[in-house]
Amino acid sequence: MAATLRNQRLLALFGAGWLLLNFPLLTLWDRGITLAGIPLLPAALFIGWAALIIVAAWIVEASDGDDADADA
Repeated sequence: MAATLRNQRLLALFGAGWLLLNFPLLTLWDRGITLAGIPLLPAALFIGWAALIIVAAWIVEASDGDDADADA
């Protein structure tokens, strides 16, 4: 994957994370519901945060694999 494409994907991920963890969208999860005994807001924050980390790792690792194949 070209460095510019990787940078664009990481920038888009940053924007998605900014929106996901911003106040107006967080109010959607502020309910009196629990998920496996955990209130919905902290569970949604943790799941969204974990998803952002997983996607960022996937983007970075996929670019390393493609660059190594191109050098060989």
